[in-house]
Parts: sequence; C-alpha cells; structure tokens
Amino acid sequence: MSDSGISVDAKYFVRSFIRFLAKQIDQPNFNEDSRESIEVAIQCLENVYDLGEGDDAAATGGESSVKKEDDPRNHVDLYELYCNTYVEVSPERKQEAEGLKNEGNRLMKEEKYQEALNTYTKAINLDATNPVFYCNRAAAYSRLGDYVRAADDCRMALRHDPNYSKAWGRLGLAYSKMNEHKQAVTAYQNAIRLEPDNQDYKNNLGVSQQFLEERSRNPGAAAGGAGANPLGNIDFASVINNPDMVQMATRMMSDPAMHNILGQLGGMNNMDALLETGRRLAMQMSSENPELFNNVARQMEQAGINLPRNNPPNPDGNQQPPPAPPSS
Repeated sequence: MSDSGISVDAKYFVRSFIRFLAKQIDQPNFNEDSRESIEVAIQCLENVYDLGEGDDAAATGGESSVKKEDDPRNHVDLYELYCNTYVEVSPERKQEAEGLKNEGNRLMKEEKYQEALNTYTKAINLDATNPVFYCNRAAAYSRLGDYVRAADDCRMALRHDPNYSKAWGRLGLAYSKMNEHKQAVTAYQNAIRLEPDNQDYKNNLGVSQQFLEERSRNPGAAAGGAGANPLGNIDFASVINNPDMVQMATRMMSDPAMHNILGQLGGMNNMDALLETGRRLAMQMSSENPELFNNVARQMEQAGINLPRNNPPNPDGNQQPPPAPPSS
C-alpha cells in the first residue's frame, strides 16, 4: 500500500534503483530463481512507492512544470554514481564525461538550459568527482530559476574543491536570488579571497552588503507594518494601462525562468515569487523605458519606498548579473 506522504524526490530515487535492478535481470550470473526474486522486489518497490509499472519516468506526485522525460532526476544512474564516487574513474570515462560537459556548454550558449542541465547530469553520472560539472549544472539551474538546486550543486562542487572560486561566486548569486544576503556575502568574500581581481564578485558583494545595510536601517520594510498600506498613493491604473508596460510584461511572461518561478508558487513562499517577478519587471522597465521607470520610482518614493534609480534591479537577482555561460 502506498504512502501519499512519500516525497517526489524519494520516488525518483527509488525509480533509479529499480532501473539498476531491471538491468541485473539480464545478467548471466543469476539463475532463474534469482531473476524471479529481483522481479518481485521491483514489483514491491513500485507498489510501496506508488510507481506505475513500466513508467520509466517515475510518478511525479502532481509535478507539471517540467515534462517527466525532461526532468534531470530521470537521468541519474545510482550505480554509475557509486562507481565514480568510490572507484577510480578510468581515463576513457573521464574523456566521455568531458565531452558531455562541452556539449552542455554549447547548449547553454544556445539558451537550451533544460537540455544543458540534463547533459551535465549525464556527465556527473560518468564522473561524479569533477567539481566543474556540478558548477556548470548550477549555472543551468540558475537560468531555469531553480536557485535551491543551484546552491546545492555549488556546495557539492566545493566539497570536491573548496578553492573553486567560480563555485563560490555562483553560490553567492544563488543565495542572493533567494534573498539570503548574509550567506551571499560570505560566499562572495570567499570568491574574492581566491580571485581578488574579479570585479564581478566585488560588485555582487557590494550589492548584497548594501541590501543588508538597508534592511538594518529599515527592518520593517521587508515585512511591512501591520495594517499599513504604503502603496496606497501609487497610481497603479496609469501604470497597468500603459501600453509599454503591457508589452514588457508580455515579453517577460514568455521567459522560461519566469515560468519556472510561477510554477513554484504552490510550493514556496508566494511573496518571494511575487518579489522575484517584480524585480524582473523593474529591470525590463528600466532598460526599455527609463522614463516610465523613473515615473514609477517617483511614486514609490512618495509612498516611502525607495527604488535604486541608477542601478535598477536585475532580473537574475538583486541587481546582480546572471552566471555567464560555462566556458570550462
């Protein structure tokens, strides 16, 4: 009998193990009784974890934002990961993994972020000890708006190479996108310690530090005063009815990363998603129609809310640039 409380990740993990067992059935070193036992084990696991028999993509538990065949968890090979984590990787496998990484880099430059992510996952299956593969996959996750998994991959890269400056930099970016600026500052400081001449890291550090300073000066700004309506003086009608605003919002909604953010509304703090949407719209507005942006900024300031006019928010995280396409 299945348990409805089983997590989606657990189902994908078990499905990966079932794929390993299914391959074992064809091995010549098992007799008929052993093969039958393996088949029974597979059926039991599918029943307990509510996995449809023969469903190679695993039950998604209601996930709809990503096609099952596109989900990177379908490309995880547990046995390969085990071998490549605890057994020395052969030069041939390293070379094959390197080729997959290069293919992922090409896909990133073509803005095929989901395909790039899956390709990096295949590279990790072949060589799970290479920090570059995790760091590059983190860049793909960031482009898709999944900053939690981007941070996870950065931390995994740093487990293999604590002095990997690019992983520290991308970890800082992921933290800043999740409004965890204290952790972002630490990550950027580590990146600068390893790469002191990198101006991007310094700029991003400054942004996160400024955010923390503003938060300390006005601690109630993030939460908002109870019963207060600081937006009451803003003429939303003129903004919403502006044709330029409508056109920019339409373009923004076609962004795959925005689709990912909105698709997570049911599973995350809705305010975080709304703030991320607002940041993206602000960046679009400031770059395409500075006059409209300044008009809205003035109204916001009259309501007691300051927008940085010289450095409008960046769609990829608190005025900070997105990760560059991997080149290594």
